[in-house]
Amino acid sequence: MYKITRNATVLGVGLGISAFIGWLLMREGKRAPQLDVIVKSRLPESEGMPEIPLPLEDLQDDEDEDAQTQEADDLTEIRGIGPNYAQALRQIGVSSFEQLARQNPEDLAERLALHVNIGPLRIREYDWIGQAARKAQH
Repeated sequence: MYKITRNATVLGVGLGISAFIGWLLMREGKRAPQLDVIVKSRLPESEGMPEIPLPLEDLQDDEDEDAQTQEADDLTEIRGIGPNYAQALRQIGVSSFEQLARQNPEDLAERLALHVNIGPLRIREYDWIGQAARKAQH
C-alpha cells in the first residue's frame, strides 16, 4: 500500500510540475513578440554593418567571365548529374566540362551546398571531375 501511495504522489507532483512549466512557457510565448519589438527598438538605425568583400566573390567574378567566353555544355551527360545539379552548377558559374574538370570535390560541394544537398563523397563516387575531364578532351 505504501508503494502505491508513493507512486501516485510522485506521479501527481510530476504532472503538476509539468503543467506549471507548460503554463509558464505558454505565457512567455505570448510575450515573445513584445520582447522582439523591444530588442529591435534598441538597435540604432544609423549604425549599419559595413560590407566586407570576400575573396570568393572575386573568384566567382573570374569564373563568370570564363563562363561567358566558353560555350555551355550539357552537364547532364555526366553520370550522376541530373537537371537540378546541372542548374545548381550553372548558378555557381560552372557551365562547361572544362570548368567542371578544374574543380576540387570539396570546394565544389561547399559551393553547391547553397543550392542543392550534396557532399564531396557523391562527387567522388560518380567521378564528376574525371568524367568532365574526359568529355572536355573530346
